[in-house]
Amino acid sequence: MEMKWAWHESMEMNVMVYEALDIAKYIVTYCIGQGKPISNLKLQKMLYFAWIDYYKETRGELFLEDICAWQFGPVVPEVYYEFCVYGGFPITQEYKVHVVQKDREILDGSIDRYAANTISELVNRTHQPGKPWALTYKDGAGLRMTIPYDTIIALECNSYVK
Repeated sequence: MEMKWAWHESMEMNVMVYEALDIAKYIVTYCIGQGKPISNLKLQKMLYFAWIDYYKETRGELFLEDICAWQFGPVVPEVYYEFCVYGGFPITQEYKVHVVQKDREILDGSIDRYAANTISELVNRTHQPGKPWALTYKDGAGLRMTIPYDTIIALECNSYVK
């Protein structure tokens, strides 16, 4: 895994920027370890909320790959295609992924927060009117368009959680 460091002046600190696929693999492995393996659809929602939670905590981007507005909510296409072979079934492959300790704590908290939700609860949460997915998807007119990160930040990360 190639790890990248990014300087974020707003927090005056260095934060990691990971590959979205590595974060997805971390989420999958964590969920398997908790005895609650997840499907690709649930992974996509948890990846979206992990990005938000990480940004709220660090004011830095967890990963830089596009998050797109697909029919059932936000999707990172590279991650979707990696795990699409599982269809709607739980992903069963575990992975070794290096995530620094402080970031694991943020991710673990986010995963624990959303893993108990059903897929439909997570989809409904991402589909709320006025939220980034709905503003980009526009009743299908924006299908597969990129959800701008500045929109996600403005509408999902407006409260700083520490």
